[in-house]
Amino acid sequence: MAFPEPLERLIRALERFPGVGPRSAERMALHVLRSDPEEVADLAIALRDARMETVRCEVCGNVTLQSPCRICADPERDAATVCVVEGPREVAKMEDAGAHDGLYHVLMAGFAPREGAAPEARALLSLRRRVDAGTVKEVVLATAPDREGEGAALLVREALQGAAVKVSRLARGVPVGTRLEYLHGEILAEAYRERRSWPLDAASGPSEPGGGPPEG
Repeated sequence: MAFPEPLERLIRALERFPGVGPRSAERMALHVLRSDPEEVADLAIALRDARMETVRCEVCGNVTLQSPCRICADPERDAATVCVVEGPREVAKMEDAGAHDGLYHVLMAGFAPREGAAPEARALLSLRRRVDAGTVKEVVLATAPDREGEGAALLVREALQGAAVKVSRLARGVPVGTRLEYLHGEILAEAYRERRSWPLDAASGPSEPGGGPPEG
């Protein structure tokens, strides 16, 4: 072994995290050794508390302190519309924006096989059971417009094959205030494919394609 056995155990444990390779695990383990004992103790307590004091919502799969979570237990929410997101952070974003008054379904990850990330199989099965129960009328796919999110969306579609439910996607487009040079290529391509007609009024130009300039 290159390191003492306790340190080797820590490195092997860190390698189990998604996206963490041997070199990254080694750097993190050495950082732990350089840290103050109090900081290491705080980290150990935080890991324990995160695992022992939180649960997964039995309905949507989100991380919560009690099950069902606050959103799923709210009788005022629209139970017929379920928004599928990759993780708890996306639920918080949607709630902050006030964009969705229905329920959620949390996959806990996008789809990036090389990094060891994929939606939980039980999350996909649970979503299908929710739909088959007959209460859900629409499933809104709100995964990220990148390869990881697109892969997750395809897995959701496969899980819902043959189900009697409407499946929709969030609209795509160029974010307001963003220059094209900074956009991810897939987002730009999607925005171009989904381009919409923008009729010209009398003051700014012709209203029909191919028309000439306004007479003046």
